[in-house]
Amino acid sequence: MMSADESPERTVFDTVVINYFLAVGQIETLIGLCGHLLVPRAVFDPDEPDDLREEAMSELRRGWHLHRRRASGSDIAPHLKARANSALPHFERLPDLVGQGKLVAVDLSDVDLALYAELRDATRARGFGLTVGLGHGEAAVLALCKSGEYRPATDDTDAIKVADQLLPGVVPLRIRSLLRLAVQKGLLNADEAIAAHKAMKLLGFWDKEDLSF
Repeated sequence: MMSADESPERTVFDTVVINYFLAVGQIETLIGLCGHLLVPRAVFDPDEPDDLREEAMSELRRGWHLHRRRASGSDIAPHLKARANSALPHFERLPDLVGQGKLVAVDLSDVDLALYAELRDATRARGFGLTVGLGHGEAAVLALCKSGEYRPATDDTDAIKVADQLLPGVVPLRIRSLLRLAVQKGLLNADEAIAAHKAMKLLGFWDKEDLSF
């Protein structure tokens, strides 16, 4: 079995993990762990136009647009505006991360796409004990990982539940696990990792546990 503390090489990331490391300015820490970050195009598609309808955008681009609107909006609640102004400069780095080879989009094969559709479908997802299908990014990540070529990084409860059944013996990497790995590899000290985790929770990341060492 892959433990949660093994090297995260050949890991494919969902939106939640990239989103929060990016939003708190720790994306380079994640890159330091992995060399480069692999994501399905549902998470971030560097080739899609920036003026798509938002519902058709990849998930990180949609979040990027949300931060732009909130940062410049005149009727936005102060705490939401402050969050957006804090996160936006980091999201503006997305094209540069792609250009530098630090964020790499992975395409789904025809086999992957068939599983992706199954995981998105609420009726079929009930077979995994879910009441609704997985989100675009989570479904794409698990579809890519079914071949055994990749390991998933996700903090989505439903995705982890499906992974337990779909990928026996594979422990998905969660945000806490990644922060602990960063400390083990000397990329952060314990206080920095704890501060990053707290900052993520302040931005909306739900985690019932605090990070401790």
